Amino acid sequence: MSNNQAEKTQTSKCQDEALEKQFLEEKKDEDLGVYCDLFSAKTTFEGQDGGVVSALLVKGFEEGLFDVAVIVRRGEGYSAKATVASSADEVLAAKGTRYLKVNVTKKLRELISQGKIHIAVVCTPCEAKAVRKIQQTFKGECEITIIGLFCFEAFNSARLKTETAVRLGIDLDKAQKTQIRHGKFSALVDGKEYSCKVKELDEAAEKICSYCNDFTSQLADVSVGSVGSRKGYSTVIVRSKVGEKLLKNFDAVKDAVDKEEIVRLSKFKCERAKKSLALLKSHK
Repeated sequence: MSNNQAEKTQTSKCQDEALEKQFLEEKKDEDLGVYCDLFSAKTTFEGQDGGVVSALLVKGFEEGLFDVAVIVRRGEGYSAKATVASSADEVLAAKGTRYLKVNVTKKLRELISQGKIHIAVVCTPCEAKAVRKIQQTFKGECEITIIGLFCFEAFNSARLKTETAVRLGIDLDKAQKTQIRHGKFSALVDGKEYSCKVKELDEAAEKICSYCNDFTSQLADVSVGSVGSRKGYSTVIVRSKVGEKLLKNFDAVKDAVDKEEIVRLSKFKCERAKKSLALLKSHK
């Protein structure tokens, strides 16, 4: 790594540590970041895995913890876009996961400029960091709750459609649901499930994701993902006082978490990021 790259890496690390100290609570785990609670949960909400993200957003609206939420909603065909939900009904209309890179910070800035104060944001690790920086900038002007998603990588929509058409023989635009679990990508089309190994879709992955070392959204107030939980459940990592407040009296069936599985993927993503940076250096 060049001196310039090393300086940038060190600066980024220091920024992350400063954000952790400012917004998060409890001690830091070497692999999972700062957290005060870790469990698996299943709610009564239909959705991805245990429906936890939808349940948390609905709870937040019902208890007045936030007035609006920046969420990702499916667009036309297999596409996704950031949108604003102002009610529980709008949250439920957008349930499900889209494995595509979406910029949520533009919507967040719009809401802040409109004078919105209590805002929730659902986002991936890279977006969570950007949201925290915005929160620093507008300190005292708004209260933001971040629900971070586990993310190994995001896909480019056009390339993913091409890869799934070749490998699975499907039109991804017609998929009712897509899911990644245990290293397998699956799509439900016309009531039939098609699947392949996620690794087979490497060409469709966003290249920038190979440099990211955060799997569990370590700067979020609450992190949610499927890894570490059995089918039908979601893993929940609570990281701050804001997260604890949102999870207070949370109506869900709880279960144990396989922490080792989460740690394994977290370490794997970190190692991939190191190798990608080293390769970038060798090409200069």
